[in-house]
Amino acid sequence: MKKISTVLIALALTACGQQSDVTDAPPSPLPEATSSASTGIADTPSSPAMVEFVWHKKGAEFSDEALSSHATYWANVAADAGWDLNIAAIHTPRFESENFDFLWVMVWPTVDARDAAWTDWAENHEAEWLDLTSATFSYSAENAYGFAPSLGRMSTTPNTSGESVVEFVFCTYKEGKGEADRLAFEGLHNEFTDAYEAEMGATSYWWTVMSPLFEPDAESDFDYMWTNFFASDEERDAIYSAYTESEHSNLEQVDASCEDPALFDSKVIFVSES
Repeated sequence: MKKISTVLIALALTACGQQSDVTDAPPSPLPEATSSASTGIADTPSSPAMVEFVWHKKGAEFSDEALSSHATYWANVAADAGWDLNIAAIHTPRFESENFDFLWVMVWPTVDARDAAWTDWAENHEAEWLDLTSATFSYSAENAYGFAPSLGRMSTTPNTSGESVVEFVFCTYKEGKGEADRLAFEGLHNEFTDAYEAEMGATSYWWTVMSPLFEPDAESDFDYMWTNFFASDEERDAIYSAYTESEHSNLEQVDASCEDPALFDSKVIFVSES
């Protein structure tokens, strides 16, 4: 949890060269789902196996209103099609990237559910979607990246607003270090959060750790992505202020080398009714 900077280059360098034909289902280098740990994302009723991030670029006629309208249309497609999808959101970065302008994020209960939905999308919905959104935004199914989440800490007071502040921190284990070392730090971080809330009151802060279900490029290799969720900038600033004064904050770079956080505004666009 270092101070904010404009970093998401780790994912940017994993792109696979030329974009594929977006009318095809995305390539699926993802293994069978092995994680059933809940991420606590919006308190979804099932335990997701994968969180998927799809890069999008704005078009000439992009506007927030158009994005909202298209997101509603897409959510209706997902509901009517009966996709086994837990939740979807749009993450808008607070920095500029040459690779994307926003992320379409989907939380899947299983990798099979993800593959089935993408197949249905390509066969029955994508052509109309591409026509509808052609002037608003574009994407390539090749730039869809899946992560397996493992629960860090649920929020004490769930954020039900549908909007949040999200940050991603990409980390690589140092030589001789691994998951056991990370879990030890996680325990200390949970103790810190418990103590903070005991003194300051309950918060909506929660976090999870995500492992890539793809092979990162050698030049941007990382082992996991620590993800923090806050209800607001005020909540984030207050927790960071306390964190920098904590003893365990000095240990954050001992076991792994971590980039500065990449900050996003998140808005939920779909929640499963089941």
